[in-house]
Amino acid sequence: MSEKPSSRKGVREFAIVEPPVSQWYARRAGVTALVAGLTVIALATAVASAFVRLPVAGVVGALAGMACAGMTYVLVRVWPVLRTLWWWSFEIITAVAGVGAWVLLAHLSTWWVASVVLLTAAAAVFVPGRSRRFVWAWSWCAVVRHRLRLCFATLVRSQVRVTGGRPAALPLLLWARPTLAGERVWLWLRPGLSLEDLEGKATLIAVACVAKQVRISSASERFAALLRVDVSRRDPLKGRVDSPLALFIPSLRDPEADVPVSPAVPPIGLELDDVEEPVSEPPRGGRR
Repeated sequence: MSEKPSSRKGVREFAIVEPPVSQWYARRAGVTALVAGLTVIALATAVASAFVRLPVAGVVGALAGMACAGMTYVLVRVWPVLRTLWWWSFEIITAVAGVGAWVLLAHLSTWWVASVVLLTAAAAVFVPGRSRRFVWAWSWCAVVRHRLRLCFATLVRSQVRVTGGRPAALPLLLWARPTLAGERVWLWLRPGLSLEDLEGKATLIAVACVAKQVRISSASERFAALLRVDVSRRDPLKGRVDSPLALFIPSLRDPEADVPVSPAVPPIGLELDDVEEPVSEPPRGGRR
């Protein structure tokens, strides 16, 4: 984010998109809209000429081309804003759902009843252990998405300083979900980055995500750009797990149970010195 001091002291202006990036997207939007508009004009005129006269077909093609060019320009121009909205989609949806629920309850009853209901629902979610762990796990997914975005931005800037080339586009963070060990994030690489570039940066990504370990692997056999990032914060196999197989042993279910013993097994409770050694048979046959 760029920051410019204004004429008034203590007041600062913040830009959602950096000026160089905004100018680059503006030029790209203009060129893309021009190419898309001319292409649609030619195609729409050719198709419409089969149904109406050529002058009318030209008018129809021009209108279709201008509409397509306008939509293309707007889409490319606002793409940085749409990408930022996608980055903060989890927080935006949560805030809109909470405020919307409060407003709906306030219209149906009163504002203090709506506040009491929402506070009670929040307490019911955060107080019990299972629901608290559920909310905490999904909250870490939102944090990891932001930490990965900042980490990739740092890696891209460092790559530009080293190579001196054009900066690569940031990966598109698709989805994140909690796992037993931490979080799992799927991302789509843009041109300029590959799996080999990120394999040596796993330690840096783990530090950025405040995690113990990060593993990066391919998530698709067809698309090299689709990657999976496994963030490990804890070892799920470290704790004690009670196996139900022990209940199938009669002596463990009931210590006084009469458990049959194989004849080959010596009686339990005797010392090894009390067990007679088997007599070895003399060798048979002689030297031939």
